[in-house]
Amino acid sequence: MLAVVIERPGSWQVMEISDPKPKEDEVVIAVRACGVCGTDLHIFDGDFPANLPLIPGHEFAGEIVEVGKSVKSIKVGNLVAVHPNLPCMLCDFCKEGNEHLCENLKAYGVHTQGGFAQFVAVKETNVYRVEGLTPTQAAWAEPLSCCLNGLSKVGINSGEKALVLGCGPIGLLFMQLLLIHGAGEVVAVDLSERRLETAKKFGASIALKPDELDRNCSDIAPKGFSLVIEASGNAKAVELGLKLVRAGGRFLQFGVCPTEATVNFSPFVVYRREVKIVGSFSLGKEMPQAISLLRFGRIQVEPLTTHQFGLDGFGDALKLMRSGEALKVQIVP
Repeated sequence: MLAVVIERPGSWQVMEISDPKPKEDEVVIAVRACGVCGTDLHIFDGDFPANLPLIPGHEFAGEIVEVGKSVKSIKVGNLVAVHPNLPCMLCDFCKEGNEHLCENLKAYGVHTQGGFAQFVAVKETNVYRVEGLTPTQAAWAEPLSCCLNGLSKVGINSGEKALVLGCGPIGLLFMQLLLIHGAGEVVAVDLSERRLETAKKFGASIALKPDELDRNCSDIAPKGFSLVIEASGNAKAVELGLKLVRAGGRFLQFGVCPTEATVNFSPFVVYRREVKIVGSFSLGKEMPQAISLLRFGRIQVEPLTTHQFGLDGFGDALKLMRSGEALKVQIVP
């Protein structure tokens, strides 16, 4: 089969390698779509710990073409989405039910072979049937699950005003989730005019650049926002968002900042205004919920899938991600 292989930071190629064979508890998937995530870019740049050489890609869906001897719940021909996490199930976090915080966490496309390939072997426990979805839609189940995990940590109150910082694929997913869960108003912030226009199409009442929000916040939200979601991974956006949380409000750090990034904020303000600051990492058990939202059309992802490439277009996909010209780029092997 053919697969994208990152050999070392900054170097990749499409290689011909042996087709995977399933272990007793595994299935082999013919990959039909795999989203390119910021994590893939970080792995390529050497900024994210991964086991190289590696076939990256952790947002994938495809058709079952072979099953192991002990597999019971999945059949050849089923279309499935993949939960990429491989927790140890032995550490304290796993035993507490927080498998995504596993001390020994591994994941397809990060520590073991992922979805930028024609075929991949995956544990039966990590696949979810997605009848009624297209492969393009099904490949969104993983990032949508991550957003649902984040939203579960801060909740959404009916009618409240929320601020979303960053209008990339994740920010636009959060915007849709906030609105269907009862937010009265969502204000969107991004540096890109194109992404701000997209945010308006997805229901943002106001879409502004950061400096515009900073100047006009006293008119837009005089007391601040009761919920702020940081989805850009930009340290300046974090600082802006923390300034704009109202008393008793919640701040969700979802965007992935560089590991060395730091921000300035007032601990006194956090104390006096009882601001709740929460981080969110990866996904837990949200995949069935995400698939249901996609299946019934509550979350729209086709307009967010702006580019699709074959395996040999991986380099173009990375360039588009860096430029910010794309929303979601998918590899279709």
